[in-house]
Amino acid sequence: MVQAQGPTTKHGHLEGIARRFTYSFLATQDQDAIVSIPIRTSHFLLLSISVLMSLLLIAAKCSAQEDLEVGDILEYADETPASIENAFSLADADLEEQTQHFRAETSPLRQATLLQPTPFGQPRTALPPPTAAPTQATSLTSQLFGPSSSLDRSVLRQARLGVASYSTDIVRGEESAPSVSTDLGSLLRKSPGALSVNTQRRTPIVNDTRVRSSRIGALAASGSHWVPAREDLDTALSKIDSRLVNDVIIVPGPYSSVYGPGFHFVDFELLQSPRFASGNEVHGRTSFDHQANGNQWLGQQSIWAGGADWGVRGNYSHRLGGDYKDGDGMHVPSSYESREFTLAFGRDLGDDRSIEFSLMRLDQTDVEFPGYVFDIDYLVTDGYEIAYIDSNPEIADRVETEVWYNRTRFEGNAQNLAKRSQFPFLNRIRYIGFTDVDSMSTGYRRARTWGNADDDASWTLGHDLRYVKQELNEIANAVTLGFPFPVSDRNSPIPRSFAANPGLFAEYNEHLFHGITFRAGGRVDYVQTDIVADAGELAEVGLDQNPASFDEIVGTSDYQTDRVMWSLYATLTRQHHEGLSTSASLGFGQRAPTLTELYAAQPFLLLLQNGLNNVTGDPGLKQEKLLQADLSIDQDGDYVRSGVRGFYGWAFDYITLENTRAFPSRSNTEQVSLRYVNTSLATLAGFESFMELLPKAKVSPFVTMRYVDGRDRTRNGDFATTNGAQGSPSQKIFGLSRGAFSGVGGNDSEPLPGISPLEARVGVRLRDEANDPAWNAEIAARIVDNQDRIATSLLENATAGYTVFDVRATYHPRSKDNLLFVFGVENFTDKTYREHLDFRSLTGVPVFQPGVNAYFGMDWTY
Repeated sequence: MVQAQGPTTKHGHLEGIARRFTYSFLATQDQDAIVSIPIRTSHFLLLSISVLMSLLLIAAKCSAQEDLEVGDILEYADETPASIENAFSLADADLEEQTQHFRAETSPLRQATLLQPTPFGQPRTALPPPTAAPTQATSLTSQLFGPSSSLDRSVLRQARLGVASYSTDIVRGEESAPSVSTDLGSLLRKSPGALSVNTQRRTPIVNDTRVRSSRIGALAASGSHWVPAREDLDTALSKIDSRLVNDVIIVPGPYSSVYGPGFHFVDFELLQSPRFASGNEVHGRTSFDHQANGNQWLGQQSIWAGGADWGVRGNYSHRLGGDYKDGDGMHVPSSYESREFTLAFGRDLGDDRSIEFSLMRLDQTDVEFPGYVFDIDYLVTDGYEIAYIDSNPEIADRVETEVWYNRTRFEGNAQNLAKRSQFPFLNRIRYIGFTDVDSMSTGYRRARTWGNADDDASWTLGHDLRYVKQELNEIANAVTLGFPFPVSDRNSPIPRSFAANPGLFAEYNEHLFHGITFRAGGRVDYVQTDIVADAGELAEVGLDQNPASFDEIVGTSDYQTDRVMWSLYATLTRQHHEGLSTSASLGFGQRAPTLTELYAAQPFLLLLQNGLNNVTGDPGLKQEKLLQADLSIDQDGDYVRSGVRGFYGWAFDYITLENTRAFPSRSNTEQVSLRYVNTSLATLAGFESFMELLPKAKVSPFVTMRYVDGRDRTRNGDFATTNGAQGSPSQKIFGLSRGAFSGVGGNDSEPLPGISPLEARVGVRLRDEANDPAWNAEIAARIVDNQDRIATSLLENATAGYTVFDVRATYHPRSKDNLLFVFGVENFTDKTYREHLDFRSLTGVPVFQPGVNAYFGMDWTY
């Protein structure tokens, strides 16, 4: 028998328009994604609460005002007074003062982790103010990001950047060109500023970000709340081209309240529309790069234009590549083709108000995943976001409203003959599989801020709503082992389901005495999840000889869950003197289980290193809780830059995995059946550090290091879980150790799965001049320790250590500040190696990382 597998004032008028836009925006999207929400009392309550909170906050302001039509808004915008320029185009001295203050308010650790006075490959001239010189004199940075970016104008984003002070990382999008990164996860994997991030490289264009070794699905990404559609193929950050990003903020702990409930957060901002105070301007950017290993190409074209009160930016990028070679010269199936289009349009409406609209379209085809069961035939992602900022409201000093909608759909198959040798078990059961996925996320955030960064105290109050809808089908044909009984058109799904999460949040910041800054925040959330699929779709699922019902597989018919969650954090930072800073943070957060963790019915989700896993959810899972503390110290001097931060976290009801069956047998395992389960206590501890010598000299040695230790302190648990089958529902048998039915034993305490080993990067940077370099070069060794802290009860394997050497260089012709050339060789010793997070079949052909890879590229702006 086969284990289950398979598939007027005018302010108030504009806020009224914004509310009407939100309703019409959500109502007119894809019918399958939005309108098919079942009408039930609980849903009306959720939506009513969210709407009432917004109405109550602005009722006093809107009650005596007349309605304003959209056409009136546009007419009024055309008549906007010249005061717009005063509101958004600051004088040179004021802008410089705010810029310096903004940098001082954000983390010196983040600034220092760039390991040089300017980011590697940054153009030689500085970002000019809005009253910039003519185009020919502006810098590459200015032309890429615009003289006045939303980063400077958004108080809420400034609060995000400084939310955890020294416990936060920031990576700038301009690092992507010299590092020839692909998706956003690839940029974080290569950037020295992402100290707290480990990345699982699934394909050249699909990289999964793990903040302090967080598991798949436990990461909340971006203010627009991107979520993975299928957790082993799709990731939250693989949809975003790294060259289209302004910056990325990484919060490696429960130290923020604006992103929703969670333990770690990644917030990225796409490039926004520009402004040009001196008048209307038009600019462009042409880029390309080529990587020899896999014959990978990128072509990109951007155009942006704007004036004093408007701006538009469009971009198209096209990537394609073939199979790469590992260090032994073996071809690894990894081809792909990817096309991405983005558009941003912004308008300043007068009276210190502005609106920004962004859209993104991603099309990927024929993406091969080495070491995975399924490949992607096609993937389509559409993302929309609109932000409205009022810097002169009647209530508070600033009001910011964001509304978003994004949807990902893809189909894939498991019939790639080039990689079936990686999973010989699939040939034994004559497996033919197809998968299709539809995932949608929508919602809004509204925040009111009193005070600003220059005040002694400031605080923000807000409310938000996140609504996620997801469906996964996995249709399979196979035969049973032994007597070959055929199994046809069976589905192993994540049924069509939803998660609705309204919340309230607050953040407070105060400058105390002796250089001490206090920050605190918290939020309260209500989360409801449920299955909305038809009962007939759940009657026969799985690949057993006799199909089981969904209820039998998950062990319950009670699908709906309702949770109230809260979080709270505080941090103290002290600037001892100009170059020495310390910080202490303490936070408590909660995270609801994902729809995959709740409702998966034995699909082939390769969640663990050992590869061929089918996974079952548990609708009875408890929400996770994490109490975490961080300590950090920073030193920034002319001769040495250094910093270190340590953390320790206690995770209660931590969601991990139970081995429910090793198939065909413990001694000859080819497939591992897994089930999501809570463990009473897990701990996560570690550190991140960096040091750079002579940061302002022509030669600068540097070193970075990170380490995480994760332990399941109550691995045995209180029960073992049986697999569900027809006539025999899954059960929790109390009194047995967790995983007892798999025949694989384990200790009461063992390492958590998927924990990355100790890693260091040691190197040296060189440049022709310390302050105004025309060229930069870097040679570095990435040193990864062996990992023998493994989850033996889940059949995780140890991984050998390795060292990989890279060399990178950039060159700006002195006569052409707007022209950038990049060169480099990754893994120039052609090392054959495998990452600890890489999936691997227990009996199939092993998959290794790419060998030597030479690359070159060019960026030209005009």
